Amino acid sequence: MWQELIATGFYLGRFRYAPGSLGTLLGVPLVYVFAVKWWLVLFVALLLYLLGVWASGYVIEMRKEKDPEDVVIDEVLGYLLSYTFVEPTFKTLLVGFLTFRLLDILKPYPIKLFENLPNGHGVMADDAVAGMINAFVLFSLFH
Repeated sequence: MWQELIATGFYLGRFRYAPGSLGTLLGVPLVYVFAVKWWLVLFVALLLYLLGVWASGYVIEMRKEKDPEDVVIDEVLGYLLSYTFVEPTFKTLLVGFLTFRLLDILKPYPIKLFENLPNGHGVMADDAVAGMINAFVLFSLFH
């Protein structure tokens, strides 16, 4: 039960339209709280990754689906990692949201490779990589 609650972003991922975008929006408060130091972002991201592997792994096993659409904790992680090198402002939050969603949807190389990892790692790792690539995109745009 707790795993499903966490994996779906307190059931926000169950909304019919754009669950990934809604999950990404869940990352905004985390960005505001933790994106003050790069090492704090990485520490929280590591904890979130481990929590996400556990929670999404449970949902995967329960439903026998590789990457259930309503699991959005991976979007929260990816969006948080996007702010490893830039300060959250209205402008960076908006641009970061758009670029992260684009990376998450299109999954260009090497992001797509990480989907092949087993269980919850496959769910979490591709968004973690997308978030780190987005961190460099945002750094390039705003520094």
